[in-house]
Amino acid sequence: MTRAAIYVRVSTARQAERDLSIPDQIVQCRTWCQRQGIEVVQVFSEPGASALDEDRPVFQELIHTAKRTDKPFDLVVVHSLSRFSRDSLHSELYIRELRKAGVELISITQEVGQDPTGEMFRKLLHIFDEHQSRETAKHVHRAMLENARQGFWNGSRPPYGYGVEIAERRGSKDKKVLVVNDAEARVVRMIFDMAAGVEGRPMGVKAIATWLNERGILRRGRRFSTGGVHAILTASTYHGQHYFNRTDSRNDRPRPPSEWIPLAVPAIVDEKTFNAAQALLQSRAPKRVAPRLVNTPTLLAGVARCGHCGAALIQNTGKGGQYRYYCCSRRLKEGPFGCKGLRMPMDKLDGIVIGEVTKQILQHEHLVGLLGDYLRTALEREDRNRDRLRQMRQDHKESEAGIARLLELVEKGLMDAEDASMRERLINLRFRRDELAEQIVDLTRRLAMAEPVITPEKIEKLAVLLRDKLHHGPPDLRQAYARLLLSDVRVNDREIRISGSKAVLARSAAAGVAKTTPAVLSLLGLFKSDPQNARFSGIIGFDNLS
Repeated sequence: MTRAAIYVRVSTARQAERDLSIPDQIVQCRTWCQRQGIEVVQVFSEPGASALDEDRPVFQELIHTAKRTDKPFDLVVVHSLSRFSRDSLHSELYIRELRKAGVELISITQEVGQDPTGEMFRKLLHIFDEHQSRETAKHVHRAMLENARQGFWNGSRPPYGYGVEIAERRGSKDKKVLVVNDAEARVVRMIFDMAAGVEGRPMGVKAIATWLNERGILRRGRRFSTGGVHAILTASTYHGQHYFNRTDSRNDRPRPPSEWIPLAVPAIVDEKTFNAAQALLQSRAPKRVAPRLVNTPTLLAGVARCGHCGAALIQNTGKGGQYRYYCCSRRLKEGPFGCKGLRMPMDKLDGIVIGEVTKQILQHEHLVGLLGDYLRTALEREDRNRDRLRQMRQDHKESEAGIARLLELVEKGLMDAEDASMRERLINLRFRRDELAEQIVDLTRRLAMAEPVITPEKIEKLAVLLRDKLHHGPPDLRQAYARLLLSDVRVNDREIRISGSKAVLARSAAAGVAKTTPAVLSLLGLFKSDPQNARFSGIIGFDNLS
């Protein structure tokens, strides 16, 4: 008896759940085989797979089974040729593979002969099926675009932090919109807060995922992954701007920004928080910052530089990691011809720098002298600050204009929004704009206020605090305080040059010890954003630092 395998398919999972098509296809194919005296040995059922896609798992299993050496069946029976494939080229290629294995494809509703006329008719049917499928997809896609333009959700699973609800009903169609899921939104806000270091040190995506998983906080029944956390932190949806039609569902390739449809949704975090998270992610990216600088609390990371070439001193190890050194990054990359910079034991350089800072800066009498000079120049600083305020306002306007120009290029299709350099420029401009806005507010407030009072008692408390944290604090806090105090440490084989900001010391002393500790991490960016600060500096000379 001739043996047959039945293959049935519908295009979407929704059809599979709500439609009777698959059971009906199976019944009709079995009935046809029974009338023809053909034994059905296997049924291959594929719910929710497009006939334009050849990578359907059940379809590939069918082809693989048909080509087995034991030849389990002689026919593949389908309800119509469109169930097998709607791509005319793929269909003919797979029919050829089946025939090489001695298996024929039979459509119970489209009987075609095996002669040349029948072959031509079958190919025409495949061409019409493909055309019809692509036309239907085009009309459905057009309807979805218009639905998004009207502000409605198109039915896919909502992003984490959101749910859907019916906004209105048009005929038999429910029009849905995104709404905030309060329980999930709390987790989203928590993730942004941890990334920004709202209550402590900023955390990377891996640390955030670990923290959530350790506390049993799940993402819709599954554990958080680094990819999932990164997707949340980079999705513009969370500050109220979702985009539909960003990718082509047929090949998962990005579409040009000119084809994106903006969809306003309820914001879970504000845009300022979102932009700050983007900037922190970029600053910690391994392609931009060495992983050892991001992930390890190297005391002088980011401030120690080679006294010969100016390149950063980075961590280098010896004897399988048993010993750690500061080494010129240019020398490591280019060898001794790039720079003759030294290689110095990390503990030794850390001890020298912290020891001299404690002795030369963090003694009460020295701090009084430093800060006294700073306060005596208050009037000069006020004039400079007013000039800086005017310049910052001009820079803020230029940042706004730069953002507008970039977005205009994207809207006109002259620049791809997915381009990495474009995204980086836009994020940097937005972060710079927000940073300038904060500085303008802060400087305006300080200009309107009296000069903060620095008393001997405050100076003494600050000195005690800094000495204690630099010598006895945990590694990450020691690093934070070192970067608070020091903006540049230049090292060569004869001397170490140390410099820092008097303004940071003055503000910390004026604020008092209670406000200095939690503010350490937020002040780390001050050195770059406040180049006019008065500085302290000193030179430590040695016969040999190697």
